[in-house]
Amino acid sequence: MTDTIEFGKRINHYPIFISFILSFIAGSIGLIADIRISIFSFLIVLFLLVCIYFPMNLPNLFGHWQLETHGISYYRMNSYWDKLKMVISPNTVEFQFISYSQIKNFKVVEENQEFSLKDILTIKPAKQSIFPWLRKPFFLKLELNNSSVKLDLAFDQLHDPNNTMFRLSNALNILSKKLG
Repeated sequence: MTDTIEFGKRINHYPIFISFILSFIAGSIGLIADIRISIFSFLIVLFLLVCIYFPMNLPNLFGHWQLETHGISYYRMNSYWDKLKMVISPNTVEFQFISYSQIKNFKVVEENQEFSLKDILTIKPAKQSIFPWLRKPFFLKLELNNSSVKLDLAFDQLHDPNNTMFRLSNALNILSKKLG
């Protein structure tokens, strides 16, 4: 068995970079009218992207998680502040770890249907949109003692539809053996 099976995309400087580029463009357009409008446009677009758009869509854009030898690690995105911190400072990302002993059950959810390991081959994942707010739900749901965790699979389905189901099947087999 390999050490890890990874899903999703790791967080990087893309959100802050894109925010500054689009803010600079908005500021440049505002410069046609006045320097104050230019600065105001720059700041408003920067605020909207960094503080609203990216934190809201971060789980769909950078929902990285990995199956490891002793459990599952995933990005800690429990609160708005966790997401904002990830956007502003992606190098200080905190991972949440779930030991296999904490997991009681697991299911794959595709849109509004639930699938277990036995019927994994019947999943026909929908084609995913490039726009994160239009992506159809496709995730691994882990049921823990008092809560549940949703681990995104939609990013992989969008960017690697041919191998996602194979990798998911391998991950579920490993998960089943660890829980068994």
